[in-house]
Amino acid sequence: MKTYRHLIGMVFAIWFFSSKAQDVHFSQYYFSPLTLNPANTGNYDGNYRFFANYRSQWKEIGEAYDTYSAGGDFNFFPSGINCSGGFLVLNDRSGGNLNVTKILPSFAIHHSLAGFTFHGGLQPGFVIKTIDFYKNTYPNQLNWNTGQFDNTLPNMENNVSQRFSFLDVNAGVAVSKRFGKIEPELGYSWFHLNQPKESFLQNNTNRLPIRQAANLMLRLYAGKHLIFEGHSMYGFTSEVTDWVSGLNVEIVIRQNPLYKNSIFFGAMWRSGLERNPDAGILTAGLHYEKYTIGFSYDVTLSQLKTSVDMKGAFEIAIIYKAFNNRMQKREVNCERF
Repeated sequence: MKTYRHLIGMVFAIWFFSSKAQDVHFSQYYFSPLTLNPANTGNYDGNYRFFANYRSQWKEIGEAYDTYSAGGDFNFFPSGINCSGGFLVLNDRSGGNLNVTKILPSFAIHHSLAGFTFHGGLQPGFVIKTIDFYKNTYPNQLNWNTGQFDNTLPNMENNVSQRFSFLDVNAGVAVSKRFGKIEPELGYSWFHLNQPKESFLQNNTNRLPIRQAANLMLRLYAGKHLIFEGHSMYGFTSEVTDWVSGLNVEIVIRQNPLYKNSIFFGAMWRSGLERNPDAGILTAGLHYEKYTIGFSYDVTLSQLKTSVDMKGAFEIAIIYKAFNNRMQKREVNCERF
């Protein structure tokens, strides 16, 4: 059993050093606005908001893949222009060893024209990646006297660093408009625009390719107490694709000009156009005054389902949004005398 764990550790180590990294993702990506698109900074009706997300995946195969994120954004109006600032901190632990921390400030500007609202955002950030040699064993750490691997022995991996960091630049745009009972929003974002160097190998010149993502939200107000909200996001790099789509049904219990109380539930699907289906996703949650809480659970459908008994990832998202106290311009009909 120990030899098996050593082998798994070596496989993970090789994967850390040589694979092309994929970005962290949430199934409820629409509840993680600043990881979806920098243009979402301040893209809401309110003064400020705070949000947090947690995802735990694949506990059945050993060390879980855990992702935490927290941040906030706010709106301000210099010279009457709707600007927004935001900040996001994200930490991802993969397999108990690879640790990724992202510190991502963002800025956006919003403008309304002919009934459309346009959004543009920029997100320059700082990324730190680390591994722990003592959580793995290497061929040179075989103790010939005991026949066991000993990670206190020199690993002779002199060309490998345990930590590196880089500047990461992301950007995005979005547009939205309400047409009667239908309200669509379309966004497009670019990640790693500066294609930063990323490798634990000291002499490796591997650079992150630019990742692009398109997302569509379509909200249908079917009645006073019923809303259908469809979501679709397609992300891709030169070698990897990720497609997540689904539908939430929202039942409004109470509503006034400031807030609404409602519950929602739905289902989503994650796949790739060039690979087999990955997971089915069940979603549920509620909106209560200033708070939104969302839950999701991924049911694994890929070939990994045999190892994890079709279990997958659990997520929770929490959002607090302050009311908008800025005076709005409205047209008021007036009789002529």
